[in-house]
Amino acid sequence: MILDLTNSLDKKKAETYFSKLLDTQKKIELKEIKAKRSVKHNAYLHVCITLFAIEFGYTIEEAKTLLKRDCEFMRYEKNGIVFLKATRKMLSDELSKFIEWIRNYSSKQGCYIPTSEEYKENHYSIDKHISNNKQYL
Repeated sequence: MILDLTNSLDKKKAETYFSKLLDTQKKIELKEIKAKRSVKHNAYLHVCITLFAIEFGYTIEEAKTLLKRDCEFMRYEKNGIVFLKATRKMLSDELSKFIEWIRNYSSKQGCYIPTSEEYKENHYSIDKHISNNKQYL
């Protein structure tokens, strides 16, 4: 059952249902539904990574790995070993933070990556640039 707790009717349903479940004393699962990222958001991430890869002569996978390694919040340690977070598991706000980090990092390296608004306005020329360099990716 998915309920929106900003809606007073759904909130009342949730309270009633939860009270009923408390009385049963059984195991239940209760979880928050977080905002998923959009397909456009995901596509823009890949445009940013691809432009970085083209600029510095990496494949897309090499660029993605390099960017994750250099981004502090994309790394985590387990049993003394450093791992990289998977972008496919990132929620919208996390993805936005990573995209902004990529743009800032690239800029410091001398590579301008357009904002999402600039990409929307110029996507034909940017996509053409990417297409012309696909062989190197």
